[in-house]
Amino acid sequence: MDYNNLVKDFAQRTRENLAYIDAAHARGENVYEVTQLVNSLLGLLIFPQQRWVNRVPRIGLEELVRRGWPEIHPTPRIQADAHFQQADNLHDLVRVLRNSIAHCNIEISDVDANNEICGLRIWNINRQGDKTWEAELSIADLRALAENFAVLMTQDPRNWGSAAGGEHP
Repeated sequence: MDYNNLVKDFAQRTRENLAYIDAAHARGENVYEVTQLVNSLLGLLIFPQQRWVNRVPRIGLEELVRRGWPEIHPTPRIQADAHFQQADNLHDLVRVLRNSIAHCNIEISDVDANNEICGLRIWNINRQGDKTWEAELSIADLRALAENFAVLMTQDPRNWGSAAGGEHP
């Protein structure tokens, strides 16, 4: 596959790599699926944000959930903070997720009995050092985010408003 459209081709290759790593993990191979997921999200969130920031649609989070995106709730502790800034739509969500991951505002929040990572806490910090957004996401939620972002990026950005999720090519 040639890179004719860097963002679209990157998204498709990311989906294929994630599927490969997931399958290898399911076979018991020594791969790090959560590490690959975070690496994938880093690329999936930064490429469109840098190239198409003004085209990312402002589809409400409730509509995204209806389209198959995971439901993301800020932590109660951040919602009570005076510096809290809600992400109300896909455009805002891309911004907070991108900033969280790009600035390494991420930590393991949950592990299972086999010491497998089950969830991550991600957050944003403003220029003054105040935490403005935080969420705890399961690995399934993060995987769904990666899949939906990748699918979205394989679509023409002019159609993102109508194709923001749930429609896998």
